[in-house]
Amino acid sequence: MSVEDGHEVIPADPREGFDRGEPSARAIAAFMIMSLILLVLTIVAIQQYFEHIWNQAVYEKILAPPSEQLREVRGRDDWNLTHYMYMDKASGQVRIPVDRAMELILQDAAAGKTFYPGKSTAQKKEEPVLPPPVAGAPGTQPPPPAAPEKK
Repeated sequence: MSVEDGHEVIPADPREGFDRGEPSARAIAAFMIMSLILLVLTIVAIQQYFEHIWNQAVYEKILAPPSEQLREVRGRDDWNLTHYMYMDKASGQVRIPVDRAMELILQDAAAGKTFYPGKSTAQKKEEPVLPPPVAGAPGTQPPPPAAPEKK
């Protein structure tokens, strides 16, 4: 036994505490594969949870509650589509409900009184397309000479 710095050093028995065998490669590979699978599953689960929470928050804050201004506009539009109203009292223009307007259009169509504001015209007859004349063919005239260019 030796003494260093006032402490006694006891040498270790070479047969104790040292594994001379090879590490198990299969156990290490299995541990690595299971760790990777667990990591991927954790990432996917966290991503799905985040998307669910995000979509729920967007729905609750943006899509679900219509704004007061939107409710006013829709209410005014609904009222305008379902009630009679003067557009211009001086000229006698009146707005009628959509349901009544559809009934009147159907009645006019059944009576044959539909009005189309376009002017009716006769359909043009299709003219046959002639092939271009071939130079030098019998019965064709040569093209006129080109005009000289002015400078």
